[in-house]
Amino acid sequence: MSFAQEVIFANIDQLIRDRAKTHADKPILSYADEDGAFQSYTGADIERLTRAAAITYRRALPVKDVPFTVALVGVSSFEYYIAFFALQRMGLTSMFISPRLADQGYVHLLTATGCQIVIAAEPSMKTMERVRKTSGLPAMIIPLLDMKSHSDLGLEEEEIVPVPAVSKQEFIIHSGGTTGLPKPVRLSPSTWLAQAAAVAARMPRADTLTTLPLFHSFGLATLLRCLVNGTTLAILNANRPITASIISSSIECTFSRALVTVPYILKFFTEISGGVERLASLTQVIAAGSAIPNDLAEMLLAKKVRVYHLYGLTEAGALMEAWAPDFRWVTPLAHAAPFLKFEPVGEDGFHLVVMPGLSAKVYSNREDGSYATKDVFRPHPSEPGLWRFVARQDDIIVLMNGEKADPTPLEEAVSRNPHVRAAVVFGAERDSLGMIVIASDAAKAKMLKKQDILDSIAPDLDLGNSRVPGYARISREAVVIKDTGTPFPCTDKATVIKPRFLQTFAADIEDYYQKRARAHATNEAAEVPDDQVLSTVRHIVVTALNMSVADVDDEADLFALGMDSLQASNVRSSLVKNINLRSASATLATNVVFEQANIARLARHLLDLRQGLSTQQDAPEALAQALLAKYSHFSDSPSRIPSSLGAGTCTGTVTGGLLCVLLTGATGAVGAHLLRNLVINPTVSQIYCPVRAPDSSTARTRILSALEHARLLPLDPTIHLPKIVAVPCDFAALDLGLPASLVAQFSSTLTHIIHNAWSVNFNHSLRSFETHSLRSTHFLLNLAASSIRWPKPTVTFVSSIAAALCAEPADAIPEILHPWSTVAEMGYAQSKWVAEHMVAAAAEQARVPARVVRLGQVCGDTEWGVWNPAEAFPVTVQAACTIGALPVVESEYGDEEESWLPVDVAAKALAQVALAAEQNGARFHVLHVVNEARILWNAQFLTYLKKHGLEFEAVPQKEWVRRLEASEQDVQLNPPFKLLAFFKTRYASSSGASQPKFDTAQARKWAPCLKGGVDISQELVGKFLRYWTQEAWAKKPQDKLLRLHT
Repeated sequence: MSFAQEVIFANIDQLIRDRAKTHADKPILSYADEDGAFQSYTGADIERLTRAAAITYRRALPVKDVPFTVALVGVSSFEYYIAFFALQRMGLTSMFISPRLADQGYVHLLTATGCQIVIAAEPSMKTMERVRKTSGLPAMIIPLLDMKSHSDLGLEEEEIVPVPAVSKQEFIIHSGGTTGLPKPVRLSPSTWLAQAAAVAARMPRADTLTTLPLFHSFGLATLLRCLVNGTTLAILNANRPITASIISSSIECTFSRALVTVPYILKFFTEISGGVERLASLTQVIAAGSAIPNDLAEMLLAKKVRVYHLYGLTEAGALMEAWAPDFRWVTPLAHAAPFLKFEPVGEDGFHLVVMPGLSAKVYSNREDGSYATKDVFRPHPSEPGLWRFVARQDDIIVLMNGEKADPTPLEEAVSRNPHVRAAVVFGAERDSLGMIVIASDAAKAKMLKKQDILDSIAPDLDLGNSRVPGYARISREAVVIKDTGTPFPCTDKATVIKPRFLQTFAADIEDYYQKRARAHATNEAAEVPDDQVLSTVRHIVVTALNMSVADVDDEADLFALGMDSLQASNVRSSLVKNINLRSASATLATNVVFEQANIARLARHLLDLRQGLSTQQDAPEALAQALLAKYSHFSDSPSRIPSSLGAGTCTGTVTGGLLCVLLTGATGAVGAHLLRNLVINPTVSQIYCPVRAPDSSTARTRILSALEHARLLPLDPTIHLPKIVAVPCDFAALDLGLPASLVAQFSSTLTHIIHNAWSVNFNHSLRSFETHSLRSTHFLLNLAASSIRWPKPTVTFVSSIAAALCAEPADAIPEILHPWSTVAEMGYAQSKWVAEHMVAAAAEQARVPARVVRLGQVCGDTEWGVWNPAEAFPVTVQAACTIGALPVVESEYGDEEESWLPVDVAAKALAQVALAAEQNGARFHVLHVVNEARILWNAQFLTYLKKHGLEFEAVPQKEWVRRLEASEQDVQLNPPFKLLAFFKTRYASSSGASQPKFDTAQARKWAPCLKGGVDISQELVGKFLRYWTQEAWAKKPQDKLLRLHT
C-alpha cells in the first residue's frame, strides 16, 4: 500500500496536522529565495507557520459576521501558500484569483461569489484599491502576511479558532475568462484530496519541482498530491522569471526527481545545450495546461523523456492519463471512464462530454447535468480507448503555456474600424497571439497602405487589449494586414468561418511565427552598426516597458522592472525585426529576454550572435574578469592615509586596547565555532554578527540556535554573551541593509572584519553569486577602506581550496594568488577566486591589511563529532543504512587519501590568523587552513566504521553506484539516492586521482594549532558515527528501508 493510500483526508487542516506528526523533521515544502537558494520547511514548520498566520489573519477579519469566502490575489509566493493553508485551517472558503486579470474580471469574480474580503500581495494592492474605487468591491483589503517575520508572531502556542460555518467549505478557482469574463468554479476539498491520493498512487513517488502557480488548477492539484503523498514540493521564487537554466539549477539543488510544468517551458529546454537530456534524467516530467505541440513531442519521445501528460479540467478533475508508449495519446482513468462520452463532430472528431455522476464534476452547462468540455479528440487508428486532443470546438485559443484566451474582445474592437473587413485572432499552441486583418473597401478607396491601416486600428487594438488579461494581448507587430479583396471563408451573412479561415491563412500564420523565431540575413530592417546595437536594444526595451531611458539602467533586471512574459515575447520579436544578425542560421531563443536578464547582456548576446559566438551561458573567465573589474575599485582619500598620524585619524583599538570584530556567517558550522573562539578571547570586546533576518530578535535567535546545535552553549551570560551583537541584514542590499548610523559607527570602531558568509550551492553559475556574495564582499572591503582608523581594520576572507584546486605544482600548491586556470569548474569556486582578487585589490589600493584563508574540507568537531549529515561524505556513509553497502575506492594509487579538518580546529585556526599581528611587513597574505594529517578511505575509514558497529558490505565503487541506482528512489527513505548524479561522476573512473596537497607553511606560522596536523583517529570516527546514527539519522524514514536489507 502506498503512502498516499494510508489515510483519506477530509480537509486541509486535518492533512497539515497529520504531516506535522509524520513529517515533523522532514521537509514537505521548499521555496527559493531571489538568489535561487531553497529554504526547506518540515511538516512541523508548516503547521506552526500556518497556525500563526491563521490566528493573525483572524484578528484582521471583522469580529462579527465574518465573511465565509476570502479571495487571494498575488503571485504564488511562499506567503501565498501559507495564506491559502491558513484560510483553509480557519474553515473558510478560499478563492484563488490570478493577478493578471483585467479589472472587470476581478469585479465579476467578487460579485459572482459574494466575496467581500481580499488578501492581496503588495504588487496587487494598487490594483485592488483601483477596483474598489470603481466598483465598491472588495469591502476589505488585507495585506498578505510577510512570513519573513514569522518568528516574532508569538502565536506558536495558540490554537486556531475556526470561523463558524455558514456553508460547506470549498476552494474556488476560476477559468481563464473563456466567455469574456472569468468563471468561478467551486471545488470540494475532500474530493480533491481523494483525487490527489488516487493520482499519486499511479505515479512514481518522487520529490517534485513545480513551475505552476497555485491559482492554476493543476498547480493546486500538484500541491495536494505531494502533501498527500508525503513527498517534497519545491517551488520557484515567484518574483523571478522562469528560465531553463533556473529550472535546471533548481532541480539540482533540491534533488527533485520530477518536474511539473507546461509545454511552453519544456520548449526552453530544447534551446539550451543538454536541456532535453536533463529532462530525460528525471523520473518524470509532468506537462499540464495544453497539448504538447507535435514537433516538441517527437523530440521528447526521441530523447526518451518520461512525460506524464494528464488531461483534466478544473470543472471535472483528472479524466485521462497518458499512454506509456506515446504520451500524445491519452486513455480514460478508471474512475472517470464510465462518465466520459465522446460525441461525433465534424469529419473525424469527437467532442468530449462529462456525464453526471462523476464525483469531481462540479459544473454543468447542459440541461441533463452534463458538462460539454468543447475539447475535440480523435481516436487512435488501431488502439481502442486511446484519444488524441485535436482542437477546441469553440473560439477559445489555448496557448502553449496552457493559458486560455478569448479572442472575441479583440476581434470585436478591431472589426469596428471602417478600414477593416475582418479581424481574426490566431495562436493555438503558440507562445503568443497574433491577428490577421483583411482590409476593407474603404481602406482601398482612401489608398491606405498597410502601415496606414495599422496606424488606424491602433486605438481599437488598445481598447481590445484593455478588455483581456495580459497574456492575451496583441502588439501592433503581431498584426498581419491582408489586402482589400483577399478572399476568405464566410457564411451567406458574411460571418467569418473561423476554422476554415485559419486553415486558409495557415501559411501566413506560419510565416509570421517563423519571422519571429529567426533573424534572416536578408532582413528588411535597416542595418544597425555594432556600436548602435546597445542603444537600439535599450529603445526597444524601454518602449515595451512604457518607461523612459533615464528610468532604466542597462544592468537593471528586466523582470524586476515589471516585464511580463508577453512583453518579453514582444521585445524578442522587435529585436528580430529591427536588428539584422547577418546570418541565416542565427536565432534568438524563445526565452532570450529573461535568460539574458538585462539590456547590457541582451545587446552583448546579439553582438556575439553576429560573430557566430554562443552566449547561452556566460563564458566564465570573461565574466570573472568583468565582475572583478566591477567590484575592485576602493575609495581611500589621501587625507585618511597619513604619513604620520595626525588630526582626524583614530589610532589604536577600542577602549582599553580591546578588539571590535565584525563576523559574517556566524550561523554556519564554521561560523558558530569561530564566534565562540572570539567570544572567549579576552582581547575581544564586541563581535557584530550580520545575519539574514528581519529584526534583531530573530537574528539573535538564529545565532544562539547555531551555537546550541554545535554544542557550544552555555556561555557566561555576564561576560561572554553580552559581547555578541546580532545585526539583522540583507546580503543582497548594496549596504547589507544596515542603518547609516551603524555604518558610521563601524567606521571608527571596527578593528577586524572576518567575512565567512557565502552562498553554498555547487550547482549555481558564477553570475548567481554576484548579488548576495560578491556585492556584499565589496561592501565589507569598502567599509574597511573608508575607515577613519589607522591602521585600517584587518580583513580576513574565508575562501576555499576550490579556488586553486586545479593548480599543478611540483610538490604542494603554494599560498599565493593563482591564475584563472587553477580554479575548479563550478560557480562556487569561481566566485571565491573573484573575491580573493577583490581582497588583494583592496589591500593594494586602500592599504587594507588583508588575509585570504583557503579552507579545506571540514569535518565534525573533535569533542562531539557533529558533522552535517547532508554533506557528501556523511551521505555516503548513510548508504550503509539504506542499501547495506559502502564503496571501496579503486584507484591507481591503491587507496584514496582524505584531508578532513575538524571544524573546531578550523575555527580556532581562522581566529588565530584573523587576530594575528602583521608579519613580514606585508599587507596581503594567502594561507591554507587544511589538515596535514590524512586518512585512507579503504584501509582506515571503512575499517573504523566497522569497528564501531556499522554493518555494511564493502563493494567496488562502480558496483556500489549500480546498487544505489537500482535502489529506492524516494530520497526520504533513501537519502543517498539524491546524490546519485554526483556519485556517478565521482566514481565513474577506476583510475582515480591523487588528492592535491596544499602548502601550509605560512598558515602554521600564523595558526599554531595546525602544526603537526589533526589525527582522524578511530575514536574520532566513532564520534562522527555516533552523532549520525543516534541523532542526525535517528528515527528517519531510512530505518524502515534498512529493515528490508536485514
